[in-house]
Amino acid sequence: MSMDGVKEGGADLKTAGDNNCLRLAWVIAGDEFAGVGQAVRGLATAVRSLGIVPVVVSLRPGPFAEFMHAAGFEVKILNVVSMPVLSGGLFRKFMLHLQVRRMSAEIMPQLAQVLRESNVQGVHVLWPNLMVLAAAAAAEIGIPCFWEMSNAMGNYPFGANRWLVQRAIQRWGVTVLANSRYAATTLGSTPVAPILLYLGADQARFSPGRPDLIARQQLGIPAGATVFAIVARLERDKGQAVVLQAMAGLPRSFSNTHLLLVGGTPGDNQFGDELAALAVRLGMSGRLHMVGNVPDPERYYGAIDVAVNAYLGAESFGLSVVEAMMMGKPALVHALGGPAETVVDGTTGWHVKRPTMEAFHEGMMRVLTDRRRWAEMGAAARARALEHFTLERQAAQYVGVVKERLGAIESGRR
Repeated sequence: MSMDGVKEGGADLKTAGDNNCLRLAWVIAGDEFAGVGQAVRGLATAVRSLGIVPVVVSLRPGPFAEFMHAAGFEVKILNVVSMPVLSGGLFRKFMLHLQVRRMSAEIMPQLAQVLRESNVQGVHVLWPNLMVLAAAAAAEIGIPCFWEMSNAMGNYPFGANRWLVQRAIQRWGVTVLANSRYAATTLGSTPVAPILLYLGADQARFSPGRPDLIARQQLGIPAGATVFAIVARLERDKGQAVVLQAMAGLPRSFSNTHLLLVGGTPGDNQFGDELAALAVRLGMSGRLHMVGNVPDPERYYGAIDVAVNAYLGAESFGLSVVEAMMMGKPALVHALGGPAETVVDGTTGWHVKRPTMEAFHEGMMRVLTDRRRWAEMGAAARARALEHFTLERQAAQYVGVVKERLGAIESGRR
């Protein structure tokens, strides 16, 4: 066990492939998108080469369930009512929590039956609102449940949410996998300590040597421009507006600095329209470039100098940061949560302590002052990503955790 009560999980890369074939169920909602969908797809794909057969169990039909089926996964559909997402104020979240518990109890027998018929040895789940359902169904048929925390826990009065979740994972014997030390500390280590399992990016997909990279001229960006980029959905919490305002305040000597947003365009949602209007008011309309929610964001790194993660809250991990690092790009990040762990300030990128326009303005000035070091920092970023944050390493560590848990259960039965 390491600092903060977080256990280091995993097996050595050289031995993790020495497995017997195991079947594990991935319980999903069916309509996953962006980061969560990529996390499910990435790990489920990677473990197949290590002797794990993923069986996808979706609550309802949806585009992501269809995608996983098209990708060759065995997919089973429950056709039940979707679980509500825990959002809103404290009272609303508490009432939704009670609703999730009630719905979980109603759906659990059907899920348990599907798991039993699928002959799986364990259950994997990401969404917090599906964790109790998956854990109860797994316990019903005597198999372990692995919860990969997709978000950090919110800060409720008196730690009420921590207590409720810790009580549930202790009751059902859930193995908790935290994707950063920060995420682990938001849950706490009593009575159940999370296992640290960093997310990984596909090093074959995110390779700076790939031949199909998109040049900035193809996007209407001048060849000599300096390009910052945010690869994320167009949402207020992602900080695109803050970064645009910070860039607008740069000295005139940096007027050839552009912002590329990969993840949406005006017309996709109200915030996209607001960003376009903001660019006009700031005199930045010719320096803001917006690309849709593309299936191949890795190709756009050919047009990027510096990646930015400006999430206004605490990012649990920030997979796009690691993907940028793997593409050899230094990153400017709000250093709260996972990005503070993945990016080394002054070596592989730059930290911004607060998610404000003023702080990002200061951060951009640091970046621009360090221009002569970009290539060196990008190379260091890629080296760090290849050492610590590959999908191959994540999968190997995950298989080690699963085998250890299954082995402990088998020993306890003897």
